Amino acid sequence: MRHSLMPSAQAAPHYGVLLLVLLVLLVVAPLVPAERAGYGVEILFDLVLVTGAYSAAWQSRHRLPFFVLTAATLATRWTDMVLDHGGFSLASIALLILWLGYAVALILTALFRMREVGTNAILGAIVAYVLLAVTFESLYLMVELIQPGSFTGLPTGGNQAELESALLYFSVVSITTMGYGDITPVSALSRSLASIEGMFGTLYLAVMIARLVGLHSSRPTDDASPQE
Repeated sequence: MRHSLMPSAQAAPHYGVLLLVLLVLLVVAPLVPAERAGYGVEILFDLVLVTGAYSAAWQSRHRLPFFVLTAATLATRWTDMVLDHGGFSLASIALLILWLGYAVALILTALFRMREVGTNAILGAIVAYVLLAVTFESLYLMVELIQPGSFTGLPTGGNQAELESALLYFSVVSITTMGYGDITPVSALSRSLASIEGMFGTLYLAVMIARLVGLHSSRPTDDASPQE
């Protein structure tokens, strides 16, 4: 009997590291001093891209195109950091939105293919939820750069990293439907996006919780035995 040196089926990558990096981004990014915010926030976003590429696509047939998209996104973002050109800013944001949408789609596809609930499934559901908030933050940023004044309450006179941090906060507030009102969408497009995010966040929680509870309820118990 021949034994292969490689396992026949590798375990799916765990979403725990990606979730940790996302939580660090949410908590630490607003605390980075303004003069260091550019590189500090960028490094956090880069960690999200790298860990996301591994977690979302390592075991998927989409691995190669997703890794290529990750490399292109990283290259464009750092080019924008060095050159500080408006065209590169929009290109880097567009690539990031594409990357985030791709990552969320891969994670959700993997989750809905699972047949039992485990820690990885729960972490994956949380990761997808947080990535959705980051996706809308990037959409808000693009809207604000194309049409300045689309939001009130944003920091003025700062760099783009401060703007990203403020819009990430607004996105989290919107997807959780807390709505503090300190940052407000005023343009038609920004209001539409905020409304969609609020509805999507509510529906996501309802559908995902129903999915996970359904899988858990349908799992056979070990102590179930046929009666004679």
